[in-house]
Amino acid sequence: MASEELFPNDHTEELDLEQELNEIADKSTEETPHEQGEKENSPAAAEDKSVATKTPAEPAEHEAKLCQLPIARIRNIMKLDPDLHVASNEAVFAVAKAVELFIESLARESYTYTAQAKKKTIQKRDVDLAISAVDSLMFLDGAMNF
Repeated sequence: MASEELFPNDHTEELDLEQELNEIADKSTEETPHEQGEKENSPAAAEDKSVATKTPAEPAEHEAKLCQLPIARIRNIMKLDPDLHVASNEAVFAVAKAVELFIESLARESYTYTAQAKKKTIQKRDVDLAISAVDSLMFLDGAMNF
């Protein structure tokens, strides 16, 4: 499996935003006009409207949803580098996403050898075979000797 074929789809935030907006639109159309009239007259309607408005914190929450790795821990690891003085949120997110994609590609490459051996669990030897077979992973050669 070539590394270039690993990510055929473009990973953008716009697709996720469109899906969220479509889900919100679908939920609002499911409500009947009678239900909407009751909500507008109730005191809880004012609270719902204030909660429904977008706050500046939501883009950061959206970025957190896009990444599976803990952002705070990655920031702490980045701060261990003495050359790094300040790490912006965008930089930490970019590093986290890059690490996530790297792990995904390594796992896919390793799984090809697991599947060839007709096994279900990726083992250390599968990862070693993937590292030795893929040129872009050659920098990891010898890193798993422990």
